[in-house]
Amino acid sequence: MSKFEDMINTIQLGNCYELIKDIPDKSIDLVYIDIPYLFESGGVSDTPLSKRIKKQMNETLKEIRKGIDYSIFDELCRTMKNIYIYIWCSKEQILDIMEYFVKKKKCMFEILTWNKTNPTPQTNGTWLPDIEYCLMFKEKGTSKYNDGYELKSKWYISPINKNDKDKYNHPTIKPLKLVKRHILHSTQPNDIVLDCFCGSGTTCVACKETGRRFIGMEIDKEYHKIAVDRLNGINANGQTSIFTDFEKLGSD
Repeated sequence: MSKFEDMINTIQLGNCYELIKDIPDKSIDLVYIDIPYLFESGGVSDTPLSKRIKKQMNETLKEIRKGIDYSIFDELCRTMKNIYIYIWCSKEQILDIMEYFVKKKKCMFEILTWNKTNPTPQTNGTWLPDIEYCLMFKEKGTSKYNDGYELKSKWYISPINKNDKDKYNHPTIKPLKLVKRHILHSTQPNDIVLDCFCGSGTTCVACKETGRRFIGMEIDKEYHKIAVDRLNGINANGQTSIFTDFEKLGSD
């Protein structure tokens, strides 16, 4: 069995810039990634509310990294059968990513949003952080989207998913329901989805629950363990849910 076949339906521990070299050309149906954000924050106003949330907010911001090396896009394009990719990113990254996929690769695109009803009130002359952006790029001529009215909305409204953050100890976790919607919209059963910034494993769980195969990659040992446990139905506190085990879940 090849290295690539061994990677399917696992979450690999390691640096995705190296691990991706084991994925053959034109072997991935969809890439779905939540990249480390390039984050610029305004100051925090000195109000009673701000003081109450200051400690929590500072801890969250510590977890937000300073962007990525965009050379990974060349490797991702190499691995995809046709360019088809979702990228969660910060506002500060949108122009650079659009430049690569629209101007250089001539892709079609959509800007999708998650609109939060209860954002952290960290304003001081800035807008509320109540929108997160997901860029979708699709090579012209790629297979059509799946039908289903419920899959086609470009926006999603919900509160911050605090329960998932608590369960899986990840500050930027995305709603599983939304990730599943995107995957159902853009793939067929048994397709292979790559997430090379796996975090707490939301993309991989979404694939498992929708009948898609997946390859996850995560460099952080703690998040890797959380993601693998999550696929086994175990949260960060060691509590078990109704999920069943995969035969192989990657290795430490």
